[in-house]
Amino acid sequence: MRTRIITATVAIAVFIAVVYFLPPVWFMVTVSVICAIAAFELTWKSKIVTLAPLSAISCIFAATSPFWVSLPMFEKYAIVYIFAAVVAFFAVWLFNYEKTNLVMVVTSFFAGAILPFMFSLVVRIHALENGRVLILLPFLAAWMTDTGAYFTGVFLGKHKLCEKISPKKTVEGAVGGIVTCVVSLVAFAFFFNLPVNYFSFGVGALVLSLLAQAGDLSFSIIKREYNIKDYGNIMPGHGGVLDRFDSTMFTIPATYILLMIIGVIV
Repeated sequence: MRTRIITATVAIAVFIAVVYFLPPVWFMVTVSVICAIAAFELTWKSKIVTLAPLSAISCIFAATSPFWVSLPMFEKYAIVYIFAAVVAFFAVWLFNYEKTNLVMVVTSFFAGAILPFMFSLVVRIHALENGRVLILLPFLAAWMTDTGAYFTGVFLGKHKLCEKISPKKTVEGAVGGIVTCVVSLVAFAFFFNLPVNYFSFGVGALVLSLLAQAGDLSFSIIKREYNIKDYGNIMPGHGGVLDRFDSTMFTIPATYILLMIIGVIV
C-alpha cells in the first residue's frame, strides 16, 4: 500500500506540473510517452507480438499520435495516419510472413493507431478555452468510479459482476462506482461553475462511469486471454501504464464526444 501511495503521489505531482505549469508542448510530450509505453506493453511486454519490427512501428506511431491530433482540423489527417499505419504493418507482415500472423498485425495496429488516437484526444481537451479544468473530467470519471466501486464492493459487495473476467468485481460495487462518479462530476461542474445543464451533465457522467468500467473490464479480458498479471511494472504498486490508464482509454474519447454534444466543442 505504501508503494502505491508513493507512486500515486508522484504521478499526481507530474500531472499537475505538465497540465498547469509547463508549456503545452510538454503536455503533448507526456501524452506521447504514455502512448508509446502503452503500445510497448500491449505488443511486446505482453508477448502477444513476438516480432520486434511490428512492436517498434507500433510504438513509433503511438508516440506521434498526440502531435497530429493537436493539429487544426485534425480529422482531415486521420485517414492519412490510419492508412499509413495499415500500409506499414502489412508491409512488415509481407516481409516476415513466416514469423508473424494476423493476431500480431491487428494487435500492433490497435496498440499503435487506435488506442493512441483515443487517448490523445486529451490533448484537444487541454487546448480548449477552459481546458485546464475540463481535462480533469475523464480522469475523475475513471478514478472516482474505480474508488467508489472498490469501497462499495468491500463493504456491500455480494453478487459477482463477471467472475470469469474480474473475480473481485461485484454488482454492488459497479452501482457504487456509478453513484460516486455522478455525484463527483456534478459537484465538479457546480464548483467550477461550468455552463451546463446539471441533469444532462449527470446523465453524461453516468455514461462515462459505465464506459470507465467497460474499459477496465475490456483490458482485463486481454489479461485473462493471454495469462497476463500486469501489463508492465513502470509504476510500482500499480503495474504498467495500461493497468493505470485502462479506463481512461474509454473515458477520454467519451468526454470529448460529451463536450461536443453539450456545445463546448463546436
